[in-house]
Amino acid sequence: MQVKKYRAVDSQQAMRMVRAAHGPDAVILDLHTIEGGVEVVVSLDEAANHGAASAQVAVTENAAQQLARQISQQFSPAPRSERTALDALLDRQKKNAQMAQETAASERQNLGASRQPAPEMPNQPVSRGQSEQHQSPQLAWSQQDELLTLKQELSSMKSMLMEQLKGHNWQQASFQAPEQRELNQFLSTLDIDPSLGKRLCAEIPADESDSLQREILKMLLIKQLPVAAPPSSGAICLVGPQGAGKTTTIAKIAAQYVLNHGRDGIAILTTDVARVGAQEQLRAYGRILQIPVHTAVDIEEAVKTYRILRKKKLVLIDTAGMSFRDSKGISELQQLTAAMQDVQVFVTLPADAEAYVQSEIIDAYAPLAPQGAVITRIDEAMRLGGVISNLIQHRLPVVWCANGPKVPQNLSAADGTKLVNMAVRMGRAFELKSRPEREPSQSAQAVPGPVVNSSPARLSVRV
Repeated sequence: MQVKKYRAVDSQQAMRMVRAAHGPDAVILDLHTIEGGVEVVVSLDEAANHGAASAQVAVTENAAQQLARQISQQFSPAPRSERTALDALLDRQKKNAQMAQETAASERQNLGASRQPAPEMPNQPVSRGQSEQHQSPQLAWSQQDELLTLKQELSSMKSMLMEQLKGHNWQQASFQAPEQRELNQFLSTLDIDPSLGKRLCAEIPADESDSLQREILKMLLIKQLPVAAPPSSGAICLVGPQGAGKTTTIAKIAAQYVLNHGRDGIAILTTDVARVGAQEQLRAYGRILQIPVHTAVDIEEAVKTYRILRKKKLVLIDTAGMSFRDSKGISELQQLTAAMQDVQVFVTLPADAEAYVQSEIIDAYAPLAPQGAVITRIDEAMRLGGVISNLIQHRLPVVWCANGPKVPQNLSAADGTKLVNMAVRMGRAFELKSRPEREPSQSAQAVPGPVVNSSPARLSVRV
């Protein structure tokens, strides 16, 4: 079968192109969206039986028209009485597409002009603009700044929609179980995941008082939150996204070890050669603590260095930050940890990230088989219910908790009771801040959340 593809900005223009080229009896095989528009696949074969072909054309054209209507509805939403953020994004996409077409047309004109013979001028340097004219034009639908702005706006819209969906789920749970309305409100204040909260409410007697129900809920959260003791020897490798606090956590663990056991049995290995200043930061900590810091630029060098350092009692491995969407980078990181024998992998989980982002981070690093998690940036989080829910649902034990930039004070072994009590205090403070209509006397009775330390990170260790 011979086919031909037509690409256009929208489905209507694509159908006009097909009718102009093949007439009204064209056989449309497929119509789907692509980057910047739609693509129509048309069959060029002529059927022997024209009557049967006409029926097939009619059925196919009806299906194509239905798809065209769906796509045109997607690209051209129904008019609203009020302009929304989605309308602004769609208008921006259309504007960028028009600008890209104008840019492509001007580049084609410049290319045609550059192909005309020019008089030879000896010993004349060729400018950068003239050399770029001889390159083939590339169609860019948007600039980098526009893509970044669009990504930020979409992320903000997603966070808002997820928050509204959580509120709707809690309202539905309160409607189904009116006797636990206060308990559902308490779970919503803590930012507990609705599915986990529904399972917890099923284990709490509905005929008890509100205060007793909350105490039972806290006990259930403490019981179900997986907690593991931090290792004091072996090889510890921290992985996680950019800016999660891996390097600072490595420095805190090293400083605590030097204070308790001395500097002889510890070494640091860093494979972070992408972030500017990461190696210098660890080397500065190494000079203060008087411990060796080694750098590896690839997997082979990292494995060789690790084999030499295995005689140490504790080896701390710092890795480059990988986004949970960077599947290639995480695959390379998996090869690195697999080549290191007896290495213990821990995921660095920022507490101030959205709950769905934390869940995606855990799922992305699951192929590395992490033995636990390090909760960081607690001092910058508004609530802790999201990270507690993710740890319970993914059955990932928490090992360390970091609540500030100070080295080594702001790092402690995980304690389920303290973490849940902190989540309750932060939830109450968040509830009071989100309800300014309350009286000042009620706000004064609120238990304050954790104090945010805005001072720069500094090492207060005497070795």
